[in-house]
Amino acid sequence: MTAEDSTRRLIDEELQRAGVRPVSVQIRTFPGEVIAIIEVDKDYEVALAVAGQIDEKLENGFVTVRQTKQSAPRAATKVSGVHDGRIPDLIRLLNARSRTSETQPSLRYIVDAAERLSLARSPRHHLIFGRRGVGKTALLLEAKRVLEVEGAHVLWVNMQSLRALGATHAFLTVALRVCDVLLGGYGARSEVSPAIESVKQLRGQIEQWFQPSSASPGDVAILVPQLQQACARFCVRSSPLYIFLDDIHYLQSGDVPKFLDLLHGVTRDNPVWLKVAGIQHQTRWFIPDPPTGLQTGHDATIINLDVTLEEPEKAKIFLEQVLRGYIEETGATPLSNVVSAAALDRLVLASGGVPRDFLTLCAASLQTARQRVNAKTVGVQDVNNAAGLVSQTKQQELEDDAAATSGRSAVLVASLNVVREFLLTEEQITFFRIEFRDKETHQPEYRALQALADLRMIHLINASLSDNHQAGQRSEVYLLDLSQYSGSRLKQNLSVLDFEKGHIVLKRTRSSEPSRVGDSVLKLVSLLRRAPLFSLAKLTESIDEMEH
Repeated sequence: MTAEDSTRRLIDEELQRAGVRPVSVQIRTFPGEVIAIIEVDKDYEVALAVAGQIDEKLENGFVTVRQTKQSAPRAATKVSGVHDGRIPDLIRLLNARSRTSETQPSLRYIVDAAERLSLARSPRHHLIFGRRGVGKTALLLEAKRVLEVEGAHVLWVNMQSLRALGATHAFLTVALRVCDVLLGGYGARSEVSPAIESVKQLRGQIEQWFQPSSASPGDVAILVPQLQQACARFCVRSSPLYIFLDDIHYLQSGDVPKFLDLLHGVTRDNPVWLKVAGIQHQTRWFIPDPPTGLQTGHDATIINLDVTLEEPEKAKIFLEQVLRGYIEETGATPLSNVVSAAALDRLVLASGGVPRDFLTLCAASLQTARQRVNAKTVGVQDVNNAAGLVSQTKQQELEDDAAATSGRSAVLVASLNVVREFLLTEEQITFFRIEFRDKETHQPEYRALQALADLRMIHLINASLSDNHQAGQRSEVYLLDLSQYSGSRLKQNLSVLDFEKGHIVLKRTRSSEPSRVGDSVLKLVSLLRRAPLFSLAKLTESIDEMEH
């Protein structure tokens, strides 16, 4: 039994004896020390007394107690509308829990049909990719939680905190923490072994190399087989080790393959598995010559988390499940008394299928609706207004995320402006096509476009649309994010794609022209073919400025 397991059992027994039901119990293990965090929503004073008793029984560690706001009981009465007293709690919860972290996991993890959770916790190296806000961290945290329950050793690393380090020092940081996991595991087994002293010496050597200019690439290369052997000896009599690396794209792009290559060397012939999450088009994870990093198909498998608007009805079902968790948590049921069906459809479209954007937009839409004295539910116009209000936030996120990858902020902002000018001013439409041939001949420009998709400024709605005039010619279809053309009301005389009652709809704003509904495959294809072709050469000037 590990130190974490024994501490958790002790805490569970003492809390049960005192009649305290915790909201959560978190255990953090370090070499020679265990820290426990107990969260309760009531019986705080009793929990404090129990924590004191547990402290006395822990040889090397301590317990702290936090009081959380008590969850709202399931309401006996239906919510009356957006002015109901439960709605402010719902807004606060949506804003507070739309973003996940190691200390604040998802409110509820929604298992998807693709069984990605089963994949993520399997003994295999994985690269988990998706746009910002799609749930990469949520998936990793749920996999980590399940693996911990199963008795595996886990190490969580938020790569954003290592963004200023090169590949060498980022690896040394993780190597140091791997040593801590090994020492913690040996300590939990009360084992006396020469291997323990070997790990301690290795850890001391790593600490020395953190001094400026003290660690050469050759030194670090020598460290890899030493740490690999240390893990091999440890795992012979222990559970597997899973290393979770969240937001890998924050490392400099050129450093990522080197960093992953060093870690991959440690895992060779060991039950040590890497779970790496990041934004795909901001991450370079393998260099072919010489082979460096994690090679997909051979070394690692990709898990793609994007729930796109290619299948809007599936996206709606998933996002509605997520929202219902928040509705039920605050007792603001039923959902239909809070958000109208049409507004829910618009939220799906406005979020591009991204869960975090969906939740934050829902909160903003609720706040907007509450400004109307006679409002009953969130309406479509409330969502439009909210999308306009959050546009500045999304723009800042674009600049922040892009700046993390070799200063690409300026080129992506410029590229977005080119796309917006083409659509809203020249064509007066909100969706466009990119020919397959064009993306092959303009690869740098296409990468910039993909970066905009990763940052949720455009959304893929069809990955392979045939051409009705040229046989064999195909294109991708993208939709401009609603935040880029919505404010107090949609810009006028725009041909816009909407999502209504499970179908994509083409309509013109402020026009008596009838809507066209894509309620069959042929009708949908016909609608999407109306999108103008966008030439990637329009982005060349921005790309050239970045490269020079």
